[in-house]
Amino acid sequence: MKNIKLNTSRKAGFSLVEMLVVIAIIGIIAAIAIPNIGNLNASARDASARRNAQTVASVVNAAIAAGADTTDITTTALAVAAAEGGTLSPTQGAFKDKIFTSGAINAEDRTAVIGYLDWDNDNKQLKYDTTSSQ
Repeated sequence: MKNIKLNTSRKAGFSLVEMLVVIAIIGIIAAIAIPNIGNLNASARDASARRNAQTVASVVNAAIAAGADTTDITTTALAVAAAEGGTLSPTQGAFKDKIFTSGAINAEDRTAVIGYLDWDNDNKQLKYDTTSSQ
């Protein structure tokens, strides 16, 4: 039987230079990715505010069409009323005493929602304005 000699002069693992290159690449990727992750949160909050503003405008306009009286009510009061379901209730017709609500919107988000709403005095309706912002 022959003696088989293993080549033990070769070492396993990575050299210091290889490790530094990998760490540098990971650092570059992290430097690019971290600001974008922060923008995702702000973008999600803005999308939520826009969606809630559309809902509030729809609810308020449905209440107005059903006979709710909105004279002398500000845009802010309409948005709060739609979010809380308090004052948007027609006083006459088939929907008399029915409450129109968009569902709960917390006070912090309500401020952002109001930034996308505007009262259209010509048409007597609450409009969702995409050019507005908080």
